[in-house]
Amino acid sequence: MTGSMTGSMTGSMTGSIRPRRAWLIACGGLMVMLAAARPVHAAPGRIVLLQPPTASAGARRCLTLIRDELVAGGFAVAAVDLGPAQDPVSLAGAMRRQQGAVATIGLLGDPSTGPAELWILDNIGGNAEVRRIPAPSDDPERVAEVLAIRTVEVLRASALKLLIESSRAPAAPAPPAHIAAAPSPAASPAPSRTVAIETGLSLLVSPGQLDAAAVPVARLRVAVGGPAVARLTVAGFGTRPSVETARGAASIAQALGLVEVGLVFRRDRRVQPMMSLGAGALRASSDAQGQFPYLGQRDARWAALFDAGAGVLTPLGGQLALALEAHVLLAAPYPVVRFADVDAATIARPAAWTTLTLVAWL
Repeated sequence: MTGSMTGSMTGSMTGSIRPRRAWLIACGGLMVMLAAARPVHAAPGRIVLLQPPTASAGARRCLTLIRDELVAGGFAVAAVDLGPAQDPVSLAGAMRRQQGAVATIGLLGDPSTGPAELWILDNIGGNAEVRRIPAPSDDPERVAEVLAIRTVEVLRASALKLLIESSRAPAAPAPPAHIAAAPSPAASPAPSRTVAIETGLSLLVSPGQLDAAAVPVARLRVAVGGPAVARLTVAGFGTRPSVETARGAASIAQALGLVEVGLVFRRDRRVQPMMSLGAGALRASSDAQGQFPYLGQRDARWAALFDAGAGVLTPLGGQLALALEAHVLLAAPYPVVRFADVDAATIARPAAWTTLTLVAWL
């Protein structure tokens, strides 16, 4: 017997707001209107403190401490009568009217009897900003002191910010239009995604006939345009599965080459589906040893090979990506491992081929 291979044709291939504080939170929209205010009735550089004539003893004490702290901190303070109305809308309107002051301060509510909030219209630096300081409720005896200290801290922070910004070097003038329109020589082009090298490992098996073979695979990938790609694929020098019968055994080596065309979809996504079709050649070789009295021999066969595949491409960052694919291969005529008159195995009738490759864009 000879362990030879012969070719034959095949025909197929959670939180609620306490009601007592709800009115303070609802006033937030009024603060937006204050941001457009520009101070006037008080002398330039002064801070206006709005004082209602009918304020409670707790509110008067709070406003007095705020004024004392501001004066001690080096600020010039002017007291302005707020008028009889002390609701949020009236307070917002009175603050808008104080044009010419660097800041306007008003107290909403009575910190000695319930929730209260200090409103500050800060114009230091020319850009109006609204500050809101809620009166603390954890220590009622120190509410006035806390609000006074926080007011000074807010205005000092604004003055420091203005000082820092004014000490910065002025911005360079914009270049002429014809220069600005020119592309920057330092701008680097987007990374090229035209040509790539793929290397990895594949698993090649002819179901029910031949055990799986681990075969190294290499590809040259070229992006043709749009979703289209073209590839040149070679695989070989892998493991050699064996075929055993009562008449002998043979180890089988397989190598293949393919020219493929395919489509890669959703190239801007993390997972990019792909599909391909290809054609090429398969080389199967056997090294047989016969059981006495049979003799073994070495043989090889070439066959045309047709391929259909699908998979996914996953970018890894930079110029690298990972490709996982599953293919169906069909050889014509398919090689047969034969011991004398016994067909022990057929190859690629069809074969399943799974590849895992690292894609490196050049």
